Amino acid sequence: MTDLPVEAQDNVPGRLGVTARFTDGRLLMDLEPAASTCHLGCVRTSVVSFVVDAVAGITLDTDPDMWTLTTDMTVRTLARPAPPRVTGTATVVRDGRRSGSCTVDLVDDRGELFGFGAIGFARVPRRPDDPPKPTLPPEAAPRVLGMLPTITVPLREAAGIRVLDAVAGVVEIDVAPHVRNPAGTLQGAMVALVAESAAEELVGHRTGRPVVVTELDVRYLAQAPVGPIRTSCRVLGDGVGAAVEVTMVDTSVGRVTTIVHARAAEP
Repeated sequence: MTDLPVEAQDNVPGRLGVTARFTDGRLLMDLEPAASTCHLGCVRTSVVSFVVDAVAGITLDTDPDMWTLTTDMTVRTLARPAPPRVTGTATVVRDGRRSGSCTVDLVDDRGELFGFGAIGFARVPRRPDDPPKPTLPPEAAPRVLGMLPTITVPLREAAGIRVLDAVAGVVEIDVAPHVRNPAGTLQGAMVALVAESAAEELVGHRTGRPVVVTELDVRYLAQAPVGPIRTSCRVLGDGVGAAVEVTMVDTSVGRVTTIVHARAAEP
């Protein structure tokens, strides 16, 4: 499935500190935040998005002949110090032949609500010349996730995000092997990280204060297999909480791949 990391020691999505449990017939995914996956002491919303994407995707992805592709994702978190653990559980809303959707509850180590997510998927037949598709039943997820050590450098640095124009929120990333998924395109949480980086740069410079992104609404419009991927931004309103629209373009072909709406807050 496409939200899983590839099996490589330098793969960034596989080193976010996420593990899985299968308990009472249900998949649970645990994130243990580290300094490298936090920003200003708060766990990055893009990192939480990996939990949302993976716990829902693994739950729904049951057909070895179909790609389960994320089409849209909403994540909400709190601008508060990162808890020792964030756990995500998925509830299936739709499980159709061509599409599926889930809601995801996110709780901290005390069982208190930390955030929530909603996510949709399209099911696309796998073509003969596509890369091999990994299959991962929910009960097998604990054996796969968490095999690699958590990254030790800041996530933006590990992913290779470059700031081209901080004031305008223009950042760029190469679609390199360490940020790809098994389908050969930019992995979903890395897409969210690019948008998150653009928004925090823009809002931070507009307000003159450091901020964290707490809301991401992501629309995956096209795959990004080539790159570099570059952002542009528009802002609706003033202040820290103004909505930011982030457009991501594959510069190799001039194609819009993703539209993201983000909001930031002061920690």
